[in-house]
Amino acid sequence: MSAEEFEGLPGVAVSLLKGGVGKSTIALNIADRLASRGHETVLIDLDKDGHMTTQLGYDDAYDREANLGDALIDGGDPSELLIETDFGVHLLPSSNDLENVETRLKDERFADVKLRRNVIEPLIDDGYDYVVIDAAGGRGKLSDNALIAVQRVIIPLIPRAGSINGLNKMIRRQISPIRENIGLDILAVTPNMIRETMGQHNEHRTLVENLNREFSSFVPEYARIEPEIFDALDDPDQRVDDIPKPGIRERTAISRAFKQGMPVSDFDEDCDQIPNFDHLADMVEEHSNA
Repeated sequence: MSAEEFEGLPGVAVSLLKGGVGKSTIALNIADRLASRGHETVLIDLDKDGHMTTQLGYDDAYDREANLGDALIDGGDPSELLIETDFGVHLLPSSNDLENVETRLKDERFADVKLRRNVIEPLIDDGYDYVVIDAAGGRGKLSDNALIAVQRVIIPLIPRAGSINGLNKMIRRQISPIRENIGLDILAVTPNMIRETMGQHNEHRTLVENLNREFSSFVPEYARIEPEIFDALDDPDQRVDDIPKPGIRERTAISRAFKQGMPVSDFDEDCDQIPNFDHLADMVEEHSNA
């Protein structure tokens, strides 16, 4: 594979090589914002546990015999697997057979491009505008397939010990090799589930500050803070009138919406975090059409 042979298909993967960081919630809400603009948007759940699929209420689809492997490996029509949700996004559900699909991929030729060639390219050819992939939580063929298919990734991090180390490992072990071979854009590394202001030293500030100091080119506007602001916050001789509240903030509306199987805009159209999801959707549109 070479960069000359590939061009990212319209969409994005939301990925980190571990679970519990809100990948599914962010993927769902980006897909919703794209669909709200009139785009035919497919949300692909590659999580083997089917967290997105079951949370949206499609337990039967997760357990059904027809699954992603039929298209990914056997060449079936991926559009036949789609479910049209009540909020206008087309879901390609996960399956309780994805563990087996992962194993089968290891024996396939050109295994890393199966999702691209057998699933996403046919969907785009059928008239769908964007795909948003909720990538698998661990490293494997399905996770690599997600990044290679669209060649764009959004990485969520939450305020806990080891978050930055986890990001560095992902960049070193997965992203850099793909970037060198075919190209891969990191659209954003977004702090997620942030509760605290930046006025005190805690895990929330540590995450946001480290991202702004070490990965500033990947930090989206709603989470960007100049290092001078952090310095001023720590200087007793300086005063900062408005202490920043960056990142995707932890909101009851977001978590309740997901638990009820809907994007936050359907649950609470006035939620103050919707503009942040819109900003991420803007980035997907801009880079997909560049």
